[in-house]
Amino acid sequence: MTAAASTLLLLPGTDLHVSRLCLGGNRFGSALDESESFALLDTFAELGGNFVDTALVYADWVPGVERSCSEHTLGRWLTTRDCRKAMVVATKGGHPDLAHPAGPRLDRASLRADAHASAENLGGAPIDLYYLHRDDPSRPIGDILDTMETLVDESVIRYYAASNFSADRLAAAAQYASASGIGGFVANQLEWSLAAPKADRVAPDLTYMDAGLLEFHRTHRLPVVPYSAQAKGYFEKSRSAGPIPQSVERYDTARNARTAQLLHRLADEYETDATALALRALIDCEIDIVPVVGCRTGEQLRRSWSCLDVSLSPSDSELLTSLTLSH
Repeated sequence: MTAAASTLLLLPGTDLHVSRLCLGGNRFGSALDESESFALLDTFAELGGNFVDTALVYADWVPGVERSCSEHTLGRWLTTRDCRKAMVVATKGGHPDLAHPAGPRLDRASLRADAHASAENLGGAPIDLYYLHRDDPSRPIGDILDTMETLVDESVIRYYAASNFSADRLAAAAQYASASGIGGFVANQLEWSLAAPKADRVAPDLTYMDAGLLEFHRTHRLPVVPYSAQAKGYFEKSRSAGPIPQSVERYDTARNARTAQLLHRLADEYETDATALALRALIDCEIDIVPVVGCRTGEQLRRSWSCLDVSLSPSDSELLTSLTLSH
């Protein structure tokens, strides 16, 4: 199980060569049982994918499932398929306790406990890429990065990244890393797609790409690994007759409807689907972007993967890329 070289991106500041799409694992072991999860992972590897995203907390909100079932399921697949060295595994820690969500858990003890637990769930250290799942703006950024450097030194993790951090905090982290002579964050994960959600539908502890963040990424060339990159299927669901499904109501705006119409028109011209074009537009941006795709079936995954085979005309590429940068 190896990823095709033509679809790999070297994350700057690392030796991680990742596929241009990352498979999201939030459903592993819960909405997708183990057999279904394994089948989806098998399809991803067969297509040439090698970058998988999970989190210690994924599906812990689902009653009756194994705690950290996403990590456990992925870890069992890696062991069963004997493909750990062929995959780049990313996970996240530091999420608030779901039972007592008093706030972020970016103190040294919590981060160490989470990272060690994730390494065990995934079949052993080191973890290739470790995200901080939420920020704690009240905690000095240097304290957080020092903890992450300790985990690198101890070979618990190889590299670390941010998730749901503001532009100001990312800038502070970059400044601290430069002054301290350490690697710092090698990627950032936030919500980003061609369909911007309604402003009041973005949770206060989550981050959507905005002008300040975009300028930071342009300046610092920090890769983005956006979640909800398919807008939860909005572009396909918006084409159906009848009211917009509740699952994508947060995207039901006039601007997004116009974007969907454009994508459907171009999809017909390029003989693909709207979601594939939306993913292609992100990948074609001026900064390194590896969209996280969430799929339930191998067929959905194949349709998303087909974005890598789409070759847009310069004018269409410029048009779609402009939509990704105009939120």
